[in-house]
Amino acid sequence: MPWESLLFLLALLCAGLITPGPNNLTCTVHAVVHGKKSNVSLITGMAVGFVSIHFICGFAVDYFEDDGPISTIMDIVGSLFMFLIAFAIIYLGRSERIQDFPEIIPRLGFKTGLLMQYVNGKEWMMVFMLMSMFLTDFGGGVLGIIIISTITTSGGVLAMIIWSNIGEKIKSKTSQPNFIKNTFTILGSLLLILSILITIRSL
Repeated sequence: MPWESLLFLLALLCAGLITPGPNNLTCTVHAVVHGKKSNVSLITGMAVGFVSIHFICGFAVDYFEDDGPISTIMDIVGSLFMFLIAFAIIYLGRSERIQDFPEIIPRLGFKTGLLMQYVNGKEWMMVFMLMSMFLTDFGGGVLGIIIISTITTSGGVLAMIIWSNIGEKIKSKTSQPNFIKNTFTILGSLLLILSILITIRSL
């Protein structure tokens, strides 16, 4: 196993810990509304979906072209998905109804977490990239897929737990005037900025 490949994956995990991506921000907002314990089934669904994408990409990587039409479609879908979540969070933050946030934001669970992974085109592209770059380095085949998915999913779950705890801390201050509105606006804006940067990079 080349150490360079392992170090790259670990660096990617560190970036995932601090990056306000769709999964992390969804966990944060959901924890603000319903508490961090409510995220257990949500995160489980996200993890299962993420692992399944690794296996799909791992088996299909030899038939995938980086600059083909499938890649373009995934880029478009991924960008729309991230922009949609960002605008939804910002809209909630600026809405007067946000003061009644426990009633207007539904409790999310396993199925939502799972489906979120399948509609996130950027996630598909990232996993395809990892598989095309490192699958052979980690033994190839099922073994390589298991090793890569174990490393990346562990980091992703850790990141979502950390962001859920951030949401729990925010929840403890929701009684302060305008705190929820400002928090949702900031979180949505962070995701919007990230979405713009990723979209520009992929053009």
